[in-house]
Amino acid sequence: MSTSRDAATVLAELRADRAAEDAAAAAVLRRAAEWADLHPPVEDVAEATWQGRPTGVPLAGPGTPAVDGACVAELAAALRCSTDAGSALVGQALELRHRLPRLWSLVHRGGVAAWQARRVAARTMSLTVEAARFVDAQVAAVAGRIGPAQLDRLITAATLRFMPAEAEQQRLAAADGRRFDIHHDRDGSSSGLAEVSGWLDLPDALDLDAAVTDGARALADAGCQASLDVRRSMAVGELARHQPALDLATTSDSQTAEAAPAPRPRVPVTLYLHLPAESLASGTAPGWVGNTGTPVTAGQIRDWCGRPGTRITVRPVVDLNETVTVAGYEVPERIREHIALRDRTCVFPWCSRPAHPHPRRTHRADGEPAWSTDADHIVPFAAGGPTATDNLAPLCRRHHRLKTLHGWRYRRTAPGKYLWASPHGLHFTRGPDGTSDSASPPGAPPPEPSRPPDRARPPTG
Repeated sequence: MSTSRDAATVLAELRADRAAEDAAAAAVLRRAAEWADLHPPVEDVAEATWQGRPTGVPLAGPGTPAVDGACVAELAAALRCSTDAGSALVGQALELRHRLPRLWSLVHRGGVAAWQARRVAARTMSLTVEAARFVDAQVAAVAGRIGPAQLDRLITAATLRFMPAEAEQQRLAAADGRRFDIHHDRDGSSSGLAEVSGWLDLPDALDLDAAVTDGARALADAGCQASLDVRRSMAVGELARHQPALDLATTSDSQTAEAAPAPRPRVPVTLYLHLPAESLASGTAPGWVGNTGTPVTAGQIRDWCGRPGTRITVRPVVDLNETVTVAGYEVPERIREHIALRDRTCVFPWCSRPAHPHPRRTHRADGEPAWSTDADHIVPFAAGGPTATDNLAPLCRRHHRLKTLHGWRYRRTAPGKYLWASPHGLHFTRGPDGTSDSASPPGAPPPEPSRPPDRARPPTG
């Protein structure tokens, strides 16, 4: 009896906890919409935007109220999430309240979980008002019971019924959706492996599948004892190494084919090894890949460096504790690299954008890879702040604009650590281990207010 009664009590408490969780999530949606109401746009825009400008990205679909997008970052930081996640929350709240009213009502009556409603809202933002109403009516009829596949079919049906021209454009543009992506391991959770995904024409996909299958078979014939899946992944790497450039030369009866283009140089992989002096002799200290920020083991580094054709360049040691200063406003590459190695990402609360250059497919006018973050003068240069590693921090362009134009303030409290204050006085501590809510340290002044930059010196990019 005691065990049965206790189990029933636990189940009752779990149900109550879930009901409280759903009610709290519904309240978060409602307050996110209220937060948007408190921040109308600073310019006359027709749709909700995250930058408060007509060129901004809409937060929700047609018919939703306009929003000054600069407010989103503060809401996101208060909820301990990224600015992108905050944009999604506000946009989905507006989508539900204005374009999916039946679903919005069900959420606040406890009939549908907020996460389920948000999933629907995320999919209807591209629809017209009429199509969104159709989806709202259909989903409300099966509240809480519709799965992702059913939702996708419903969105497709709404598009075909209410947006036939758009549906035809989607069909014609389908080929432009072909892509081939390599998702690098940026946090070490995949042990240095990378996921590959893409959409190919069927003939191309069949040819690639056949080539990978042949390569896996050849590896087995050569004595490789790995599983078929592993050999297939190895075969892709062999294909990449032996076909570094496309051979598109053709021949005809009247023209001799030109020589195939010279192989393009491989994209370099930079390994930045952070080693304490006592670990140098052990040979077991880990490192991390500068291009992706991926932690890797010493054994993996030895394996990569030992592969045929690998070129190893030893670069000067960068002492991240050293303060480097230059005259003038412009930030040279060596100082950019210094602060990127020190902070690794944009230092705005909850932002994880890597501070190293973009992949090499993104270039500046001079052919060098563009940096993915700005080097921000914490104390503005025009106010006497030096161009020095202890007065510079990497900020992505979005958060650089928020700091410069929208009332966010921050100061450096220690190497790699920053205290931020939001426009409404919330405090956050950002350091090597991430972001945390923070009270202003006892006896310490708040971060100095950001000053508008000297317009003759645009933000470093």
